[in-house]
Amino acid sequence: MNDLDLPPCQRMGAMVAFDSFSAFTSLFQEVMSMFRDSPPPSPSFTDRNPGFGEKGTSGMYGSSDSLSSLNEQMAGTDEPIHIVNVAIRLAQHMDSNDLSDMFKDFAQSNRTVLFDRGIRRVTFVVLQERDFPKFFTFRARDLFEEDRIYRHLEPALAFQLELNRMRTFDLTALRTSNRKMHLYLGAAKVAEGQAVTDFRFFIRAIIRHSDLVTKEASYEYLQNEGERLLLEAMDELEVAFQQHVDKRTDCNHIFLNFVPTVIMDPTKIEENVRSMVMRYGHRLWKVRVTQAEIKINIRLNHNSNPVPIRLFLNNESGYYLDISLYKEVVNPRTGQIMFQGYGGKRGPLNGMLLNTPYMTKDHLQAKRFQAQSLGTTYIYDFPEMFRQALLKLWRQYVSRREGVQAPADNDLLTCTELVLDSQSQLVEMNRQQGENDIGMVAWKMFLRTPEYPEGREVIVIGNDITHLIGSFGTQEDELFKRASELSRSLGVPRLYISANSGARIGMAEEIKHLFKIRWEDPSDPDKGFRYLYLTPADYKKVSGLNSVHAEHVEEDGESRYKITAIIGKDDGLGVENLRGSGMIAGETSLAYQEVVTMSLVSCRAIGIGSYLVRLGQRVVQVENSHIILTGAQALNKVLGRDVYTSNNQLGGIQIMYNNGVSHAVCEDDYGGVLLMLKWLSYVPVHRGAPLPTITPVDPVEREIAFTPTKASYDPRWMLAGRKDPENRSWVSGFFDRDSFLEILHQWAKTVVTGRARLGGIPVGVIAVETRQVELSIPADPANLDSEAKVVAQAGQVWFPDSAFKTAQAIKDFNREELPLMIFANWRGFSGGMKDMYDQVLKFGASIVDGLREYRQPVLVYIPPHGELRGGAWAVVDPTINPEHIEMYADKESRGGVLEPEGTVEIKFRRKDLVKTMRRIDSKYQHLINKLSDPSISSADRKSLELRLREREDQLTPMYHQVAVLFADLHDRAGRMQEKGVILETLEWRTSRKFFYWRLRRLLLEGRIHKQINHANKDLSVAQMQAMLRRWFIEAEGTVKAYEWDDNQSVVQWLEAQLSEEEPHSVIKDNINCLKRDHVLQQIRSLVQDNPEVAMDSIVHMTQHMSPSQRNEVARILATMDTSS
Repeated sequence: MNDLDLPPCQRMGAMVAFDSFSAFTSLFQEVMSMFRDSPPPSPSFTDRNPGFGEKGTSGMYGSSDSLSSLNEQMAGTDEPIHIVNVAIRLAQHMDSNDLSDMFKDFAQSNRTVLFDRGIRRVTFVVLQERDFPKFFTFRARDLFEEDRIYRHLEPALAFQLELNRMRTFDLTALRTSNRKMHLYLGAAKVAEGQAVTDFRFFIRAIIRHSDLVTKEASYEYLQNEGERLLLEAMDELEVAFQQHVDKRTDCNHIFLNFVPTVIMDPTKIEENVRSMVMRYGHRLWKVRVTQAEIKINIRLNHNSNPVPIRLFLNNESGYYLDISLYKEVVNPRTGQIMFQGYGGKRGPLNGMLLNTPYMTKDHLQAKRFQAQSLGTTYIYDFPEMFRQALLKLWRQYVSRREGVQAPADNDLLTCTELVLDSQSQLVEMNRQQGENDIGMVAWKMFLRTPEYPEGREVIVIGNDITHLIGSFGTQEDELFKRASELSRSLGVPRLYISANSGARIGMAEEIKHLFKIRWEDPSDPDKGFRYLYLTPADYKKVSGLNSVHAEHVEEDGESRYKITAIIGKDDGLGVENLRGSGMIAGETSLAYQEVVTMSLVSCRAIGIGSYLVRLGQRVVQVENSHIILTGAQALNKVLGRDVYTSNNQLGGIQIMYNNGVSHAVCEDDYGGVLLMLKWLSYVPVHRGAPLPTITPVDPVEREIAFTPTKASYDPRWMLAGRKDPENRSWVSGFFDRDSFLEILHQWAKTVVTGRARLGGIPVGVIAVETRQVELSIPADPANLDSEAKVVAQAGQVWFPDSAFKTAQAIKDFNREELPLMIFANWRGFSGGMKDMYDQVLKFGASIVDGLREYRQPVLVYIPPHGELRGGAWAVVDPTINPEHIEMYADKESRGGVLEPEGTVEIKFRRKDLVKTMRRIDSKYQHLINKLSDPSISSADRKSLELRLREREDQLTPMYHQVAVLFADLHDRAGRMQEKGVILETLEWRTSRKFFYWRLRRLLLEGRIHKQINHANKDLSVAQMQAMLRRWFIEAEGTVKAYEWDDNQSVVQWLEAQLSEEEPHSVIKDNINCLKRDHVLQQIRSLVQDNPEVAMDSIVHMTQHMSPSQRNEVARILATMDTSS
């Protein structure tokens, strides 16, 4: 080779093989002689590698401090460019570390020769029987120390793993059980003296295969091989994750390089990868994989050139998968390879160089990791979470309706942050995420929902747990209060995201490092102390800050300032935070009364945080969160022993969901946001607005397929329907399919509550469990005598908890302005001693209070084979609120004071049965007649009496059944309707249609009543209803007066009258006349009561008239003078 005429800078390499290491060492000089005596002219090594070998600098994979002694040796040396690959066969097996030490000793001893010959890299390949080849690489840049990152990795293929893109991290190669997987632990490079906080795993793999020549083969190969590699990568990561728990890795990264060229559309890869990631999303998130990268060469067809395509996946928040496609292109200006967005989307790497390193954590990622480590989502990720939840709701909505188009993704949500200005006033501001300086964040969100595609507003308030662990200080309380007040002023829902640690606890740090102690005996601290004090010099430092109250004392020959109270220079150290807690508690209680309030408990709600979610009532609790007043550790200290093991034991879902504090439970924060948006879908856009009615996919006219039976059944089947257990066909229920959303499922199971839609109209629902349920009462670990109990509760009975649940649901639905449907099927209240002690009477009375205050239509319906009796009837009777409550009964239902058996025991006793026998049974009459004959002998009399008793005993069971039937006939729907306690008797299968039109009519009439009431507040509901009927007859004529009793006809007439396209209608004109007459009546009354202001009133009114109107007034007055 030395005789060849090679151009300068010609790079050379040697590949040599030996049967033993000793054979190589003996021929080493001969191998070196193949290269030039010195490297060819080229830029010097130190010029091309600034800082190389300098003390305190770092190379790609670590510090070079230990190599700085060779600076002088390397100074001015040209950069080595030659490569040597040495393959060695070893007969005996040796450990990798032993092999590394052997090769290192050789490389160090021959380092000068290697430098002189311009050797850039030496790689030893060790071949041992029944073992994979082992690679050991030694580089000139590391002064021929082993490059551990490349151990057992063929250096020539390392570029395919793109290890240089990890140069912002110090890497440690980790052993894997799968040799195709290359796993590295990266520690972000930081300035000297700083602690490393960014650790992450990088797992990389190369997939080799021959080129695939068909689209089908390409797709199948990528799908199968990609999924297998993903599973193998997760297996390795799970092992590493457990072995390096102390590093707290985050943002872990997967890189897969598919070498073969495939034929397919890149968008197909995106679809396939997305579905695969969604399948294994939970497992990926568990090992904190947030980024992945796939490199693949693609031909669009057989004749096209291969295009290098990159697929980047990012899931930093844990709920939103962002996929970006790029192709590799050459920059025509610089000649460098860069990323170019493929398709319509331009990702964040568009225009960046191919070797752009992976970035270490930024400020937001650090905050995000802190929040996720605590079990919640970073507060600034919630707006995007709302957007993704809206996107899912729209997809579900559009998939069931033809011709409906969802808004653009970017238009689904508009979000403006609410912040406090210097005057503590709320202002709207668009600022970058994470710029908050307090632990509370608020937004005004504009959501385009399927119910309101034109948009609706909500106020969202949330704790930032990354700021002082989400505690409540004075500034946090003020922002919470102002944002809540804004929701009340706008009349829009208020959503609260709870992830907090209660009221903030602080200390005066400026005093903490200055105070001194007055000991009883300075030589013996065990004798105690008298007080804390400051020296005059220290007191002078803090006296101007108003941080401390102190009194001057002279003691032990020195001047001291005895501390009597510590104030602190900063606000928010103690009781002022408690005052703020009381302020926002009161504000939340008021907000519940005026607007719809909802809370999502993510991670934890402690102290005032737990009161806020309870005062807001509608609570969604994430499974791993807890709602507590005091932490488990604090309670254990009070109890003096370790009683409670975790906060979840005190306030987890097994407590708060079962006792009714939490209305619903979700798996994660995204599920909680989705559930809150579903709840919002039933709520008007603002206070007083019409209900959010949608186009139903379930026909209103359809019959109800599921029929309640006498035997016990799940009431949810009656409400929502179910799949037939035999043929899996759908058996429809009362409400629209898939519209019933249950709340408070685990609490008070004898009552079922929730929200549903009837023909697209949202309603609140209360139904009755007919089956026996079990109430589990946990044992309290703090009480050694307590034990867990399971109490059976009968169906169709109100117990204390279920009565409370009913009252609570009525209260919530009323404030949501929802109509209410009660499927009444109660036999009464439980009245045992324990239940009376547990306040069943109080909670039963609360049901009456709730119904009396209800301001929307309430439809009480006794379903087939249902019964409403005794006190249960009394608390839902329409006379409680006759303006809004109506009662109906199915023809197969029952209603009465007692059940027939009980009525018979009181009103149809044995003597009444005997009278009935004597009146009806001929044999009994015959025996009675014989006994009445005075001529019969005593023996015959005794025989007859015996036969009479036998006849009575024989007839009693059957006549008892007759008596029960007789009593039952008093409880039928026919009698209820005849007595006027129900409005109508219905048939179950067609009741859905009836209630739909009845509900629409009541809602429209209620809307008109509000308009009439606004025009004249002196009219009663009965008067307004009579007016409506009169207007209907005036408009339609007396011939159609009968249609007033037809709900559907009245609805159609009312909608036509209220249509915006009809500026003048009977109803509108009459309401205007009512308003005019009422105003004139008020003016007339005021003038009559205050005649001295009559002239001034006329002058004032004429000032607001047009000239023509004043002339008309003058004419009328002149006419009045003439007539008088």
